[in-house]
Amino acid sequence: MLRKVLSVGALLSTDGTYRHMGRNALAGAEHAIAELNEGGQLDFELRLQHFNPAGKPERYSEGLAELHERGVRHVFGPITSANRKDIIPDLELHGSLLWFPCPYEGFESSESVLYLGGCPNQTLIPLLHFAIEAFGDRAMLVGSNYVWAWESNRIAREVMDVAGGAVCAEKYFHLGVTAFGEIIKGLLRNNPSFVLNNLVGESSYAFLRQLDRACVEHGVRLPVLSCNFTEGELAELGHLQALRLFSCGPYFESVDPAFSLRQRRRHGPHPYSHYYACTYAGVHLLAEGCRRSGSDAPAEVCKALYARPVKTALGHLQVSPRNNHTSLPCYIAELEGERFMIRHIEPELREADPYLTATDLSAFHTRRHVAPSRHLRIVK
Repeated sequence: MLRKVLSVGALLSTDGTYRHMGRNALAGAEHAIAELNEGGQLDFELRLQHFNPAGKPERYSEGLAELHERGVRHVFGPITSANRKDIIPDLELHGSLLWFPCPYEGFESSESVLYLGGCPNQTLIPLLHFAIEAFGDRAMLVGSNYVWAWESNRIAREVMDVAGGAVCAEKYFHLGVTAFGEIIKGLLRNNPSFVLNNLVGESSYAFLRQLDRACVEHGVRLPVLSCNFTEGELAELGHLQALRLFSCGPYFESVDPAFSLRQRRRHGPHPYSHYYACTYAGVHLLAEGCRRSGSDAPAEVCKALYARPVKTALGHLQVSPRNNHTSLPCYIAELEGERFMIRHIEPELREADPYLTATDLSAFHTRRHVAPSRHLRIVK
């Protein structure tokens, strides 16, 4: 008897400026689907349909339309928030569901999206608390010129203000820009305690390499923070001599070396980052939602996932019926040689608070000896 086939879409750029993140996420989908199909525990077969927009903004809507024409109702991707926001109306129109496996800037909750990669209270805010305590309260903010960096840096400014710190400077660059000589000169003159890097793809790699060379020349050891830099991009950096590179996310290879080793033995020497792990876990969530509900209808799959947690590579994940976000672990890691080594672990899974209406910032207030407040001020 032939098993029913469930088509799963991937709208991920494997070419273009953020290709490494797209390739890593795609590998997570491919590997999870292969393992589930081989496992024989499902009464249906998963079949991946990939469309590669090559990092071109206009091709995401085209790609989603093509996936819909192929009968796809569940789509993994894309990498950037700008592209996610662009396709949400099309998802709503066709009643399909986007499985978004990337960290993002928050302030969104769509019934057509399941958010798997972490919002600011799960990533950025713990990272800033760690950095202020460890390095000081003067921040330099840089980012790619779109909503991910705008909103992430806005939140960082708010947090630095609450902590009694200062933002030395804030700069934005178009995606793909790779010349940072002038901004690096100004950065070194300002002498920040740390840099928050919200650049994406080729821009991020060029900035880090150039900043590292400049720090070597000036004899400076400088922490650089990120919520979107992972093992999947390390090959682009080479050896950093003067930067201390920190990243925050729900997964690093050193969190679960046994999982990474098992995947390497089975699938080869891929980097196993949180883009990989969140997509891999998302495919398992999809399969379990379909199994529980007996349907691939997005609303039924979501309802099944709201009911109780699912065991995944990231732990037992719970999808919130209030905002379609997942509760996630939070790790802060530092690049050491060719690996990210864990420097801090939040004690429990962090429930997503995408609008920062319940996020406790009292730990930041204690630095300036003022009465604590439970809410982040939202600037509109």
